Amino acid sequence: MGYNIVTNLKIIGEVKKSRYFRVNLGIANTTEKNGVKVLNDKDNFAYFYNSSYKTTIFGQGNIGDIKFYVDHYIKEDVMAFYYNNEEFIFDYDKNMVKEKGMDFFLGHIIKIIETEYEERLKEAELKKSEPKPQGNSDVVMMNPGSVTYADLKAYMDKQNSLRYSVQQNNNKTDETTKGDNA
Repeated sequence: MGYNIVTNLKIIGEVKKSRYFRVNLGIANTTEKNGVKVLNDKDNFAYFYNSSYKTTIFGQGNIGDIKFYVDHYIKEDVMAFYYNNEEFIFDYDKNMVKEKGMDFFLGHIIKIIETEYEERLKEAELKKSEPKPQGNSDVVMMNPGSVTYADLKAYMDKQNSLRYSVQQNNNKTDETTKGDNA
């Protein structure tokens, strides 16, 4: 999966100084369907960004599988990196770019993103594996001010089970009384 980088026009100008940068202005942002202009969904990332942030980005080019886009509404010197639709925002470090070059800066940021992405995946796995807290149905009657959603769910489950058990007992007694009457 490639990287997508969205930033302002000034930083794109610095990125274009890289010897590996290739201009690729992308495809049109909108298409006409049935006489109505709609967002073009052929560029998946641009469609995702336009739908999420309600702003238009414009393709500028790429370095390998890293695609660069400009968002004219970004005024700060920041770069938003997207990897698997996960957003990572970094400040643009002019000094590092001046000393070591844009290629080094991008490689440095990508290394940071890869480690942070792995950490996010591990955290998501841990959250999935954590057991959900069990509610205490007695708290609803004892201390209603400190009730949590889990407590309410446990209370409702308890009430439903009591209701169904009472209905089943009533049905059994009805059946036995019918048998006695016959």
